[in-house]
Amino acid sequence: MKKKAWLLLLCANLFWAGNMIFGKFSTSEFPAIWVAFLRWAVALIFLIPIAHFAEKPPWLRLWKKNWRMIVLLGTLNIVVYCYLSYASLQFTSATNGALINTLTPALIMLFSFLLLKEKGSIFQSAGLITSFIGVLTVLTKGQLLQLFHTPYNKGDLLMFLGVLCFAAYSLLVRRTKGIPAFAFVAMMAMVGTIVMIPVLFLQPIQAEKVTPLGIAGIIYLGIFPSIGSQIFWNHGIKVLGASKTGITMNLVPIFTAIISVILGQALALSQIIGGLLTIAGMVLTSAKGRDRSPERKANAALQSGSTK
Repeated sequence: MKKKAWLLLLCANLFWAGNMIFGKFSTSEFPAIWVAFLRWAVALIFLIPIAHFAEKPPWLRLWKKNWRMIVLLGTLNIVVYCYLSYASLQFTSATNGALINTLTPALIMLFSFLLLKEKGSIFQSAGLITSFIGVLTVLTKGQLLQLFHTPYNKGDLLMFLGVLCFAAYSLLVRRTKGIPAFAFVAMMAMVGTIVMIPVLFLQPIQAEKVTPLGIAGIIYLGIFPSIGSQIFWNHGIKVLGASKTGITMNLVPIFTAIISVILGQALALSQIIGGLLTIAGMVLTSAKGRDRSPERKANAALQSGSTK
């Protein structure tokens, strides 16, 4: 049972790594807003029936009770985060994008301390600092002493803004209670796709650029990271617990780097060193997080649904 859970978690993180790879490829054929829109339009085709038949949620009652939070979270996550992520991949590498995304747990911890006054351990603080140094190593291409003089990659900064949005979303999502995971993601996706429709006309698709491979990439984004990862992730939480499951997310940048190398992209030394520091920081942050927070709170946060 546990071996199967670990295997499914490997698949979940591999699918999320593919989100970066296929996301970068798709943005070469579609505007970023269209990639975000089409991803969730495809996902909705599967999310709604899965939620309806597996969870049997009282859709109307859930909407009436939580519509304000669903609209806010759907806009922040499905629209803003996804758009910034895919827009960033037009300018930076998939590997950089994945490494910057690993800052998410550390930023959640930082915001929890600053805004919610939640206490953290020395290990968590050390992990936070280590992760930031790792990401700065990637952003500055190893020139940390030139921190304020480095011409930063526009894509890296857009991805960082996206991660800030996702961290804010992760804090707010704790206020939603009693909504089944798939129904929650489905309602957010519905709101997000509707919000994006007016913006689509500002960045029309150039049909001559679209290839069958690009369309296949969009379908991948809508199915594997949006639905497959969600199912496998929740199964991992149920079998292994939230703490062990959460640590596996550090595999995303590793898988992304491996796939990138297979596809012919060279890795810079600063990416390797920065990546190792970032992942080490995440392990430190996660390892002691369970001492400060009950397992049931971690379960609730993780089961709310990740849309990365």
